[in-house]
Amino acid sequence: MGQRLLRLEEGLAQFFLALTVAVIFAGGVARFLGRPLDWAMDLATFAFAWCVFLSADVALRQDRHLAVELLTGRLSPRWRLGLRLFSLLLMALFLALLFGYSLQMAYLTRFRSFQGIPGLSYTWVTLSVSVGSLLLLLTTLGRIRQAWRAWREGPCS
Repeated sequence: MGQRLLRLEEGLAQFFLALTVAVIFAGGVARFLGRPLDWAMDLATFAFAWCVFLSADVALRQDRHLAVELLTGRLSPRWRLGLRLFSLLLMALFLALLFGYSLQMAYLTRFRSFQGIPGLSYTWVTLSVSVGSLLLLLTTLGRIRQAWRAWREGPCS
């Protein structure tokens, strides 16, 4: 199930990135030809928001987020693991708050529509924050569980 979800997230993130690029390119060409597409930037914003949050979770699942280990590399393995657990707990708290507030924002924007796409509610963009933060929270909780097990067993190096 985990690999399937990761592949689905990767595919959706790639799709939304390609859509963003294609729409911006088409909008630029149309503007050059004197026939601007009023909806191009709105659709690109929508696609980019979804791409960002889905890609963030894919990167976290694959442990590809940027990490500066200048100070933590000098700590003992036990302290390093404790600091990792602490930072993951802070991350989980932040993501839980972000999820809650983003749901409120999605509800508040339900009647707001895009200027260039009148039928599309802005809620669909704000839901990208909710879905993304929930996926990131689930991934972080899995990392917390792994770090906690390693903490209880004690680091091997």
